[in-house]
Amino acid sequence: MAAVRADSTTEEKTAAPESKPAAESVRPKEHGHRDKRKKTDVADSYNCWFKTLRSLTANNSEYFERHKTQYSGRFSSAVCVLQGHADAIQPVLEGFIRIAPDFDADENTPSNGYRSLVKVVGTCIRRIIHVQRKVVNNRDGLLFQSKHYCLELEAYASVLCQLRAIMDVAQKVLAKSKHGQLFPEEKFFPEFLFEEAESLDKECFYGRCVGFQFCSSMQPIFHTISTAMASFAEAYSDHDGQLTRALASLLNSGKYAMNPELRARTIVSMCDKADISFCKAFWNITEEGPLQHMSGFLSSSVNVNKVFHIPALPFEMESSLEDGELVTITPPCSQTGPGPVQVRLICFENREGQPEDISSPILDQVEEKLGTKKKVPAPKSDALIIHIHGGGFVAQSSKSHEMYLRTWAKDIDVPILSVDYSLAPAHPFPRAMEECFFAYAWALKNAQILGTTAERVCLAGDSAGGNLCVSVAMRAANYGIRVPDGVLAAYTPFLVRYTPSPSRLLCMMDPLLPMGILSRCIAAYAGLKEKKPGEDVSSSSSTTSSTPQLSTPEHTFSSARLVFDPSPTEPKRSGEGAAAPKLLFTNTTGGLCEVHNTPSPSPPSGEGPDHTDIPVLTVETETAVIHGKQNTEQTVDNLKEPHFEDIALSPYEEDSGDSEWSLTDKQTEVDSPSRGGAGDEKSPEEGSKQMEKDRAAEDDPNRPSSLSLPSLPSLDEISMAISKMTESKPEEVVLPSEPVHSPSSIAHVTRYRPSPILNNPYMSPLLADDELLKGLPPVYLVPCALDPVLDDSIMFAQRLKALGVPYKLQVVEELSHGFLNFTSICKEARQANDLCVNNLLEMLGRRPRGGRVGTPTRKL
Repeated sequence: MAAVRADSTTEEKTAAPESKPAAESVRPKEHGHRDKRKKTDVADSYNCWFKTLRSLTANNSEYFERHKTQYSGRFSSAVCVLQGHADAIQPVLEGFIRIAPDFDADENTPSNGYRSLVKVVGTCIRRIIHVQRKVVNNRDGLLFQSKHYCLELEAYASVLCQLRAIMDVAQKVLAKSKHGQLFPEEKFFPEFLFEEAESLDKECFYGRCVGFQFCSSMQPIFHTISTAMASFAEAYSDHDGQLTRALASLLNSGKYAMNPELRARTIVSMCDKADISFCKAFWNITEEGPLQHMSGFLSSSVNVNKVFHIPALPFEMESSLEDGELVTITPPCSQTGPGPVQVRLICFENREGQPEDISSPILDQVEEKLGTKKKVPAPKSDALIIHIHGGGFVAQSSKSHEMYLRTWAKDIDVPILSVDYSLAPAHPFPRAMEECFFAYAWALKNAQILGTTAERVCLAGDSAGGNLCVSVAMRAANYGIRVPDGVLAAYTPFLVRYTPSPSRLLCMMDPLLPMGILSRCIAAYAGLKEKKPGEDVSSSSSTTSSTPQLSTPEHTFSSARLVFDPSPTEPKRSGEGAAAPKLLFTNTTGGLCEVHNTPSPSPPSGEGPDHTDIPVLTVETETAVIHGKQNTEQTVDNLKEPHFEDIALSPYEEDSGDSEWSLTDKQTEVDSPSRGGAGDEKSPEEGSKQMEKDRAAEDDPNRPSSLSLPSLPSLDEISMAISKMTESKPEEVVLPSEPVHSPSSIAHVTRYRPSPILNNPYMSPLLADDELLKGLPPVYLVPCALDPVLDDSIMFAQRLKALGVPYKLQVVEELSHGFLNFTSICKEARQANDLCVNNLLEMLGRRPRGGRVGTPTRKL
């Protein structure tokens, strides 16, 4: 059952003073006894599992010692190694069980990253018990699959071994964090902690055991996704073109489905070496080819599903403050200048006020062929949902999220306006936030043509979209315009920064958010360019390092809030005089450059939404008139963004004597045979003599030709090779007794330099000051317990609780990041989607649907 935190009411705040001390003196004690009982119950459950594992290990070990079979040696080795890792991790697990409750957001929501790590280890132990029980029950049968179960136990032995190392890193994160804080302090920011985690071998988490920590119905999904990722990675590197890559991926999928180890190696290599363009290409698969039409077959049909553009024209809105003055809303202009914003309107039925040509053309054609009369438009809705999609700020659109948006449109029966913001890295922060805010303000101004009176308006987003929803709500409050009636943020990153936390260590094993991909998404959204191996730091340039030319008409509009300024000035009201809009950029020295910018007729270019061949919805609004035709060009100097730099891995402070963690810059330079090692250096004289010898050898007529065929093997050699191939002797496998580190994954560890943009409150709402957060409406948080960004929601809920901002925290168990995209193929995901629907209904002032909602959880 999802945990819910009830908001405080006025009656509670005005209770009699004399009754408070008695209640306060009793409740903490009751909670203390309850927490103590919970800790004891959890510890007893885990002790029972470890006891069962020891019993099964002893049984299987004794059996395979007595019964010598083809795989008996590997079985004995696997169960013994498993038991050794279990004995080593048990005391660490007990320690985390004791301290985990201190990091919960509130007493009603027992969830945080430390609890998640404990659950992952517990799930691994239960999976091992399940496999060992199957071995005990079937080992004497004629159809016993000895190879299959042996490989399963060996795979889980590697997983448990690496989990020991992850728990060790979590202990170091705990040592660097304040009590109750899941993220380490900035001044004690330990970059080496993630470097240590990155060096761990991750292949075991993407092979046979991929997705083991999630519910059973999600595991086939992750097997399919990991197979598709591996086959697409090979096709992406070998082929160009959408069609050839699709065909190559389809042909390669078979070998990766049959060979989990090969699949794991390919995925880990891809995560270590692939750039952000691969992430964009893979995540956008559902928007290309036949897959783009899946939403129409697997989700509810809707009558209105139209894409249009909001014109890049400024407009005025009434202020929500007491003065009632007008506030000028300017179009987004960062990086590429002013441009239209693409949106998608989804509505279950056509409503009054919506243009006649906005209904579904397919349904219109069907009605025309059948000769049926068009339905009379339904009355305007009193509510509106503004949706912002996820995708790591770099990929996807409203099209890829259309499957659950159609369900929302039917179940909630209100118009949904989804924003297709421009994507990074072509359009880094703050472009996406500016476009979403502009679309939000435009929707409030023009709600009538969307088929709603907008009496109730809420923002909803998943992942990166949830981050943008909170940023838009904060900016609306800061502007003085109407704030939404609520914000729904599902599995949202509120700290867009490369900072370790216990839940972010789950990136080591997450099938959808591997650590390499997560870090690249953060860098792309921040506008930081990753330094490639061997590239000089001084030569690194960002996407905006070139000098842009900005045109400035004679009359300019007020630019409202400056998103790069943590404490911006108030926006200019109408009638206060015209002021040139200001836009602040960060330079390499960490300072700010002031740039005067005004609307330009050119649309944005790059990797944002395609603005061609789509009808523009023309709306009559009160817009200011730009006078003057002369433009002046202003050059912006030093617009170089921060970039990555190589940082040598250093040993942990308390373990500096361990040479395993020491890696200097010189050690990262791997000697290749073509370049020669240190001992192969030759003097110029020796080099010239060697060249003369080579020329003489080439001129020798008796020298064998380079095209000569190698000698064929004899019959004895062929028969010996065939006999070795036909032997069914199993391959010798050495299971690791200590955590394995992969040198290839740390050969080129990259980091970006500290940048002021990473501390911007509109990029990372968790870092916003109290005044910005106090202006937020009720926030509904729906994170996943096994999500790498779980700690973001927990810490954000703690801040809202401390400031008295109404919030609701409901943690979904056993589902992964992005569960809303799996609602059509996973029962638990559909139940979690019902939880989000009920939250939206509650925000819109409607009665939630009956029945049990939320995913069934297993309380430990």
